[in-house]
Amino acid sequence: MGKVLLTKNNIEAYISQNQSKIYVDKNMILTSGAQDIIRNRGISIIYDKSREDAPEEMTLSETGTIIKMVVKILSDQHGITDEAQIKNVCNLILQKINEKK
Repeated sequence: MGKVLLTKNNIEAYISQNQSKIYVDKNMILTSGAQDIIRNRGISIIYDKSREDAPEEMTLSETGTIIKMVVKILSDQHGITDEAQIKNVCNLILQKINEKK
């Protein structure tokens, strides 16, 4: 899998629902523009290792973040706004994630 480039144009999709943190793993690259937005808004960067140490309670928050990101990507980058389609895609993605656990 390739690297994900986080820019000032797509950074919003990766910021947590409560707008206080962003999770970054080894497959993500932050541009200087994205770093500026993160710094200016006082957002904490949580690196991959920190996620492994996090308590299980984060599961619901992570699911919400994943759904938010998928909805944003589908609407912004692919023009998909049909709720049934979005729900179907979100369910498929969450199923695949749960299979890997």
